[in-house]
Amino acid sequence: MLTDGEGGPLGVVIAGANAVEQKLLAATIEAIVVERPDPAEEGQHLCLDKGYDNPNGEQAAVEAGYRPHIRRIGEEVN
Repeated sequence: MLTDGEGGPLGVVIAGANAVEQKLLAATIEAIVVERPDPAEEGQHLCLDKGYDNPNGEQAAVEAGYRPHIRRIGEEVN
């Protein structure tokens, strides 16, 4: 599920419980049901958890026109 900054749902993809989330990121971004502003005109950010700290997660976000902010594995939260 992809939500906005206030927790409102924007896009959902349904998969089995054993599906790897990082492989569903591109499909989830494509499932967004509201019209997005043009990423070229208005920079858009996508915050992701440590499960997306890999080349596939970052690539899916960049290809969709987002600037990814991904928590890094091993990073301490203050």
